[in-house]
Amino acid sequence: MKKVILPFLLILLIVLNSKAQTATYTNLDYAGNGNSKQMLDLYIPSSVTTPSPLIIHIHGGAFLMGSKGSSEIPSFATFYNNGFVCADINYRLSTDSLWPAQVYDCKAAVRFLKANASLYHIDTNKIAVIGESAGGYLVSMLGTTTGVESLEGLHLGNINVSSRVHAVVDLFGPINFLTMDAEAAVLGFTITTNLATSPESKLMGTAVQTIPQKVALANPTTYISSNDAAFFISAGSADMNIPYTQGQNFYNALVPVIGASNAVFELAAGQGHGGSFWHTAAQDAKYLAFVNSKFSNSSSGILKEGIDQNINIYPNPSSDNFILNLPDNQKYQLSIMNIAGEEIATLNEIYSGSSIPVSNLAVGLYLIKVYNTDYQFICKFSKN
Repeated sequence: MKKVILPFLLILLIVLNSKAQTATYTNLDYAGNGNSKQMLDLYIPSSVTTPSPLIIHIHGGAFLMGSKGSSEIPSFATFYNNGFVCADINYRLSTDSLWPAQVYDCKAAVRFLKANASLYHIDTNKIAVIGESAGGYLVSMLGTTTGVESLEGLHLGNINVSSRVHAVVDLFGPINFLTMDAEAAVLGFTITTNLATSPESKLMGTAVQTIPQKVALANPTTYISSNDAAFFISAGSADMNIPYTQGQNFYNALVPVIGASNAVFELAAGQGHGGSFWHTAAQDAKYLAFVNSKFSNSSSGILKEGIDQNINIYPNPSSDNFILNLPDNQKYQLSIMNIAGEEIATLNEIYSGSSIPVSNLAVGLYLIKVYNTDYQFICKFSKN
């Protein structure tokens, strides 16, 4: 995957020349580890004083290189001139951390921003993500894996906050590592994803064809569900790095589940992998219009976040049973997870005031996820 590098000064000029002056926060430590690969920059237009939509940019670079502030042009000028808070994030690269560390980091960044929503004027029900190439893959993973505990990376903090995003702009990202070479051959060119030296194999730790089950878990298509984010997918017909059919096949899998109104696939005639085309005013306007249409459409399937709602477990800690206080008189499902996010038990038809038996659990700390089609809550629980 090629990387389109622009000087950091150019990014700054884009910011400074925008119509709205911004409050800028640099190197916010979203994981609390002091690792520069787990930090983000945040741009807040001065006009933003109430909860406003957020767009998060995730850079490309073949999972091997790149960083916030110096990678492909994020479409920030268009978005923050239209009232968006804008974040640009780093994540650990495959040179030091294998998959799914990159997914953990992106989800941790989302949770951090939601957990600090009141400070940064973020509307937690209006979160969009945009990424190019490797970043396109990562935003696609964010769009389809909400609630997949094994990919949440809850050890990175803010466990009581959902990592759900509501709109995704995937620009020429890879999707299914196992079929990339075959798809390229059909389109008349050759790539070497199957080699152990490819970016995708380095991300996974070995040649992708030797670990098909693990690579299937790294495929956003595996997790498609009706509660997924809305997707705008764009790829170039002349892309010789990532076959455009990667995005097209992903789109074809999304539509029957999330609906044609929540998915767009755009094939850009004659365009390759990266380049200025993807962030022209005309393209930026498409991304903005799509994202805004999902935010304003009450029937788009956006999950309401439970971050600020009252959920209470008592007694906590408990030895035999606990009682839940939940918002509204609704039916929920409940999952009990260990602190690593691995599911231990699931209960259906839970209501506020339900008594939950835990006598069979070992002594220790657990996570409780309570959810239905409208809400999701995660909190800690201790068994003594």
